[in-house]
Amino acid sequence: MSRIVFYYPSLEWTGLARVYFEMGRALAARGVTVAVACPLDSQIAYAAHAARLELISAEARGSWVSDGVRLGNALREFSADAVVVAGDDEHLVVAWAARRSGRAAVIRRMRTGAATPLTVSTRLAVRMAPTWFMHSSAAEAQASEPLKQLRGRIIADIAIDAMQFERVIAAPTPIGTTTIAILTDPDAQRATAAALRTVAALRSRGHPIRALVLGTPHDVNETRVHATALGLGDSVTLLGDLVDRASVLAAADIVWIVADNDDGGIATLDAMALGSAVVVTRGTVAERYIQHGETGIVADRDDALASAALVTLMQSDQESMSAMGDAAREVVRLSRGLSTVADALMKVLGEAATAQVAA
Repeated sequence: MSRIVFYYPSLEWTGLARVYFEMGRALAARGVTVAVACPLDSQIAYAAHAARLELISAEARGSWVSDGVRLGNALREFSADAVVVAGDDEHLVVAWAARRSGRAAVIRRMRTGAATPLTVSTRLAVRMAPTWFMHSSAAEAQASEPLKQLRGRIIADIAIDAMQFERVIAAPTPIGTTTIAILTDPDAQRATAAALRTVAALRSRGHPIRALVLGTPHDVNETRVHATALGLGDSVTLLGDLVDRASVLAAADIVWIVADNDDGGIATLDAMALGSAVVVTRGTVAERYIQHGETGIVADRDDALASAALVTLMQSDQESMSAMGDAAREVVRLSRGLSTVADALMKVLGEAATAQVAA
């Protein structure tokens, strides 16, 4: 039986944490023994425990050498065949741990939406342990720098288990109020501000609207100050990174994705699976999952007045919004499931089980 570890040393729940969680559950369903290496008081640890995935205590506490020594001991005890990791620093820790454990290979998940440049840390990590790069698209893989020591490349886009949304109960909302859920991330401060300006423009036209901001902006205080300056006051609520946000998204009249990369991609698929009216920001990863006018709407990043007009149009044409939601739900169900991701990882696990860490 294959054994795999997902390394996530952060306390926060992010799009990457959700991607790991979805992949872990898909592999567990195929008989793979799955563990998450993370701080035991983190949100991903609670989610993994609830899903009956194994836990390995791991957090970034010192240098990559000392962190790798501790993780290597855990990998040896777990008998890991492979470790999934993202980020340069984390890759170095895991590669050193894999080398010390004497058996585990590394699957480095590259950033979604862009070719990841190869740093000195990455090159060193690939020399220390047999490594596969995991890309979200063939285009991103082709745009990546060649690396002689690399064992191979995996193409597997973001995917979710759409069935988990079949019985979601929507959170209660105020009667007569339009709710817009804004999904953000630390790199989307400018787009978040534009979305808030759109809400303010709509309210100035007499629309009773409240905004729920999910995710963590780059500067929470700045976001609050900006909302206050726009006169939104209690109309905006910052909810942070929710592990289970399905009921909030289901209750929203419009789900607006301003986040990019994993956060934006996974949020878009969630909203589509719920049949929500989805607005994504042009130029982000989220745009690749939406067909404008068919499964959702693509809005410009900085034009608040144009976006306000777009939202007003969406509110006035509920029939079209419902049709787009139904089409989006079907797309996710048919073509964004986890089978492709699981297939790709299962293939590498078979190879990783026999790969030996270079001496």
